[in-house]
Amino acid sequence: MKFYKNVTKILTLSLLAFALIFVSCKDDDKEPETVDNNEIVGKWKFSAIAPETAGTNIGDLSLITTLVPCAFSLTLTFESNNKVTPADCELAVQGLAAAGFLTVGQDTKWKVENNTLKLTNGTTVQTLPLQQSSNLMKITVNTNTTGSGAAVNAVLTFTRV
Repeated sequence: MKFYKNVTKILTLSLLAFALIFVSCKDDDKEPETVDNNEIVGKWKFSAIAPETAGTNIGDLSLITTLVPCAFSLTLTFESNNKVTPADCELAVQGLAAAGFLTVGQDTKWKVENNTLKLTNGTTVQTLPLQQSSNLMKITVNTNTTGSGAAVNAVLTFTRV
């Protein structure tokens, strides 16, 4: 009888030791984040908005500084892990999103490919023409958000901070 008790103890301890080893060998390391070295990485300040084609009249553009006095304080920070965050003028962030021009929030991801900026917010993806240099970035947005008629583009200009 004593033999069976010892065997039972040994089996129980062996099973417990195996379970502990199995759990402790679990891979807890996070995958390394992708690092994007595109020149867009950094902090950018909204500095101008104008029609893409000179002489085109986009009536609401002249109201921006009146309705959103802090508009040109807005900054976007593009991080190397492909996150983009707005700061310094929440009203401008809301206004650009409400107008359908540019939607950037706390969970927005970015990607630059073939002179386009792709902004992803959950399942919503916005693809925008992009011109960039080391200190200047221009994003083209369609101001005709009604879905009918010709596209009327505006250029949002950002300068590196």
